[in-house]
Amino acid sequence: MTFFETSRLIARRFEPRDLEPFAAYRADPAVARYQMWEPFTLEQAADFLERIKGRNPGEAGWFQFALELKSSGQLIGDLALRTDANDARLGELGYTISRQHQGQGYASEGARGLLNYAFRILKMHRVMASFDPRNGASRRVLEKVGMRQEGYFVESLWSKGEWTDDEVFAVLSREWP
Repeated sequence: MTFFETSRLIARRFEPRDLEPFAAYRADPAVARYQMWEPFTLEQAADFLERIKGRNPGEAGWFQFALELKSSGQLIGDLALRTDANDARLGELGYTISRQHQGQGYASEGARGLLNYAFRILKMHRVMASFDPRNGASRRVLEKVGMRQEGYFVESLWSKGEWTDDEVFAVLSREWP
């Protein structure tokens, strides 16, 4: 099932054919470096996809969108949207792109499509994103899609054996073009 499309990408529900490519990019330490999760094994990827298969966008919690190239049908990453459990008008976005597809504008294009979906289809009021400030590429994605910095928290998260800073960006529906 397709949720939205951009000029080069399709955001859809994960399918069984996605298991191996999903596991491959989620197993890459360079891809996992600034994520809250550790590199995946094939078994962990299968468990993850099994846990999310009954979920729908807009339900409380995280929903993962498979992100594929229109031109080839290749899975190149995933987008995430967390709907707040107390207020479905509040969301958080995330993205993971396979290393060989990074630096080509796919994260920005996908994030822009996801924000459009969140505001136009799900009628969210505010969507935020949280990231490790050492990840300059993630900052550039969020700036490129029109989000603004709202906070910077010093050593506020314990991740991968160290205290890390956390930077928060957001955008409101009335600010969305």
